[in-house]
Amino acid sequence: MNIKSSVNLIESYLELNRKPVGIKFFFDKYEFLNFHVPQRERRVTYCNSVQLASKGASMKLTKDNQACPNGAMALKMREIPEPMASGQVRFSRNIYCSLDISKSITDEMLFLKEEPVGISVMPLENYDVNPDVVVVVSNPYNIMRFIQGHGHFNGYTSNLRTVGLQAVCQDLTTYPYNTKDINITFLCPGTRLVADWQPNEIGIGIPFEKWFEIVEGVGETVNPFERNKQKETIVKRLQERELDASGIRFNENYDDGTYTGGKIEIIK
Repeated sequence: MNIKSSVNLIESYLELNRKPVGIKFFFDKYEFLNFHVPQRERRVTYCNSVQLASKGASMKLTKDNQACPNGAMALKMREIPEPMASGQVRFSRNIYCSLDISKSITDEMLFLKEEPVGISVMPLENYDVNPDVVVVVSNPYNIMRFIQGHGHFNGYTSNLRTVGLQAVCQDLTTYPYNTKDINITFLCPGTRLVADWQPNEIGIGIPFEKWFEIVEGVGETVNPFERNKQKETIVKRLQERELDASGIRFNENYDDGTYTGGKIEIIK
């Protein structure tokens, strides 16, 4: 499996409205300058760059391109000012009930430890070298399927952390980068404003080291978890991409024969 084939597979298994986005950090100036993507001329919030990439855009960014101070802090392109580090800023805005709680938020967030020369943000399928993190923003059903794909090989997901702030820059990017583990986010008011995510969208951040394994896990769990209606569309998408659909089995699920009590009742 390579990057392009992995994207082809995941877009067959799941009905994604956005492209998986790859993030790569550059710590060598020569490597950054010679990376085959144009640098953005204007400023942009980091989360908006991810949103743009999820719709097909490709760009390189430096500290001069950063339009959000919190995103720049997470990416080590701006130092954390004392009022933020102490918790005073968020406490003064009534986000948290005490200064200690507010300070703990900053203390527990995992930012980049070394300042990068720059970063690339673009659709994962466009990379011909390995990125560092993959970000997928989609509906809760698809994020559930990513979790199940991860669980197929790794078991219970025990390290998820989110607080509704710095959702794309920290939850989905620097946290997975530092921990080498997946994380999810329900996004935050800031990114929902500047990046215009849809109300029903949430996200998952995946260290690239786990990407191929998770794609395989999503494929391996199609038969137990997907219902016949979804399996029909999966088969169709696989066939449209000239991929093997012979392993998809209908009328088979993990909970067959589990439920009792008669037909499901739905109140409308």
